[in-house]
Amino acid sequence: MKDTVEPRSLKSIFAIGIATGFFYASGMALFDYLDGSTFHIYKFLFHFIFFGFFMAIAFRKKVTKK
Repeated sequence: MKDTVEPRSLKSIFAIGIATGFFYASGMALFDYLDGSTFHIYKFLFHFIFFGFFMAIAFRKKVTKK
């Protein structure tokens, strides 16, 4: 079987970045909460933006098997 690489649409890349960034930042905020720390919006935004950005870059191509 051969793998094919297809570019994703810009809308799809943004959706992936927003979803992964939100879930990662929420998980880190939950971990801090369970550890006894207070919620920091700047830390949440940092995790949301940077993790979402790098995951959007990582998933900008769609690999499928044919």
